[in-house]
Amino acid sequence: MPRVDKIGVALNSTNGNTSSPTKDNYKNSREGSDERPNNSGSTIDLSPYLKEPRYSLDDVVLSQEAKHQVESVLAEIEHQDLIYRKWGMGGKHKLDKALSINFSGPPGTGKTISSETIAHALKRKLLSVPYQLLESKYVGETPKNIAKAFEFAAEHKAVLFFDEADSFLGKRLENVTQSTDTAVNLTRSVMLMQLSSFEGIIIFATNLIGNYDPAFISRIRWKVQFNLPDQEARQKIWQAQIPNQLPLDRSVDFAQLASQFDDISGRDIKNAIFQAVVAAAKENKPNEEKSVTQSHLIHAITEIINANKAASQPELKLSPVNNRVELPLEAVSIVTQSQKS
Repeated sequence: MPRVDKIGVALNSTNGNTSSPTKDNYKNSREGSDERPNNSGSTIDLSPYLKEPRYSLDDVVLSQEAKHQVESVLAEIEHQDLIYRKWGMGGKHKLDKALSINFSGPPGTGKTISSETIAHALKRKLLSVPYQLLESKYVGETPKNIAKAFEFAAEHKAVLFFDEADSFLGKRLENVTQSTDTAVNLTRSVMLMQLSSFEGIIIFATNLIGNYDPAFISRIRWKVQFNLPDQEARQKIWQAQIPNQLPLDRSVDFAQLASQFDDISGRDIKNAIFQAVVAAAKENKPNEEKSVTQSHLIHAITEIINANKAASQPELKLSPVNNRVELPLEAVSIVTQSQKS
């Protein structure tokens, strides 16, 4: 039996039965593709994705609600002996082995960096697994890669982090018509089984929690919502992104920036500061006379906001029309003038 700590994290190994008969027997039916032996294990290398956390909770600016929820997660770990042994929660809920957390919210609101704060508080490494590493062109290989990620995290006593988790926590397909549909359902079923049996700490992050399968949502203990920062938080983020060595002009007013520009994320602010710094650095004057001004910051954040708006515009779709379409009179006039010229 593996040695288990008070929150149920397997310190030595995971359950060796990480595969299922369904997965091992599943045939690759993609026409023209190379088949791998069904009994072969995952070949992905997860070592490059195991890292020391760089941020603590003090380094992150969160809303009061999100910060309270993250602190509650850490409180469960801090008081685990009281909760699970003395108060009997471990014996009453024997199947709830994993400390599972979901971070949801718009892009750039602090989900990824908050996963590092959890690992930092636990003095554990973070295994951040990108979905593209798990996904394989071979039908049946993706579930094996998922199983290996859970096993690798337990072996290294790491916090397991899946970004873009909606990619493999999505709703399972009801009308299965081809092998790829079966593969999608198989991947999600394996993820569900791994989550149910995992004895560690796992964090999911998504911008699209509405795409989750309800079966996954019900198994996740802590659900933390990240929203765009309010005015007070925006001012703190502007200030927190400025290194002490950066020369700031007297015109810089973070309170004004926070008030003037809303509906932006912490990542937007970070990118704006980088662009403003570059703009100041490339000015044609001696280095000792260069500094970041309020105008630099305003111009940078305005460009980012405009770019965000352009990216969020709905895609223009053209539909074929069989019948005669009458053009507006203005359009007819323009066409006529063009033909005359």
